[in-house]
Amino acid sequence: MSSLANVLDNPTTGGKTYYDSENDKPKVRMPEGEYPANIIKVDCIERMIRGKYKALIYNLSYRLVSEDTSELDAVDFDGNDCKVKTGVFGGREFKGQGVFKFLQPNGSDNFEPNPRGNRAYSNLCEVIGLSAKIVEIDINGKKTKVRELNDLKEKDILGKPVMACIKKGKPWKSDLDGKTRFPLTVKWLKKWEGTPLSDDEIFNDKKDDLPF
Repeated sequence: MSSLANVLDNPTTGGKTYYDSENDKPKVRMPEGEYPANIIKVDCIERMIRGKYKALIYNLSYRLVSEDTSELDAVDFDGNDCKVKTGVFGGREFKGQGVFKFLQPNGSDNFEPNPRGNRAYSNLCEVIGLSAKIVEIDINGKKTKVRELNDLKEKDILGKPVMACIKKGKPWKSDLDGKTRFPLTVKWLKKWEGTPLSDDEIFNDKKDDLPF
């Protein structure tokens, strides 16, 4: 085995050694902000809420796209303030907080209505292009104009383009280092005129992640 002195005195590779500082940019912490994305997964469960309401809860997952729609204030891993384009984070996937659709009791149902709790569900319908129609109904003996919301199915939602408003979620404490972290999650949606994903684009990307 060569000694350290021999290795340094007689290098096995020739030429000069360089450092390219222009292309050695510190990695950037992903900031909160609005990111273009597609919905790539839809889960739905039914739950009683506060013992008196019943709701369908839509749990959605999103994949960010590589298109640059804006530039955000960020901090790199050296602690320096910088700017970063949204497309840098294309391909990352995030979960969103549940979207509640409060159900309307009918006949012998023993739960209460909660139509004012459907703000996020109404917004989801608007964002994916299924606008509600305005109807007039009787509420406590008074004629009231309300939005009649669509009954969303998976096929209505999957692959749709959205602008995902990403912010810090609930903190969690790591068992490894004891540090408290704040994961990023999708808190709200806005309209984005992007390109919908086909089933192949959604599920083929998933297959590429499999280890076999």
